[in-house]
Amino acid sequence: MNRLLRLDPETLRRLGELEGKIIRLDLGSDDSALTLYVEPSAHGLRLRRDCELAPHVTMRGSIPVFARLARTGIAAGEIQISGDIELGSRFKRILEGIDIDWEEPLSRVVGDVAAHQVGRAARAARAWGEQATETLARDVAEYFQEESRMLAPRVRVDEFLRAVDTLRNDAERLQQRLEQLAGRVR
Repeated sequence: MNRLLRLDPETLRRLGELEGKIIRLDLGSDDSALTLYVEPSAHGLRLRRDCELAPHVTMRGSIPVFARLARTGIAAGEIQISGDIELGSRFKRILEGIDIDWEEPLSRVVGDVAAHQVGRAARAARAWGEQATETLARDVAEYFQEESRMLAPRVRVDEFLRAVDTLRNDAERLQQRLEQLAGRVR
């Protein structure tokens, strides 16, 4: 793991800012959680099963969530953080920001040109995957709005909300007018 981190000097620098801190990771469900203690430094991460010192922060989540953390990031709430919340958030952001330059070590094996082509193909595949995900999300939303009619189109929702606002304002004005008329009758 630390060999891979050496391919991303910026991440190592950011980990060095956390040197001296102890981060406890509880991986898995409460009854069968695997506990690891992480000590970040400018040289990488030191992982231990036991630690005599109290952790500065504890992060809990499932193993797949922690595995996705460095690859694609995670949604809010997928990891519970207790203790030094700021430290936990910084550590999470550092892991999400890992950007390993795979072309450099690959170029030593296959040469610069081939490594660059592989890197370009990998970036194109990643971009395609992101675009496909966005397209799928739009298509699903369109299906639920147009085909199944389970969701109203945004334009119709906005029209409805404006009509509700108008009706509420009219009802308030009517209420005030009725109170004025009731005051004259007395």
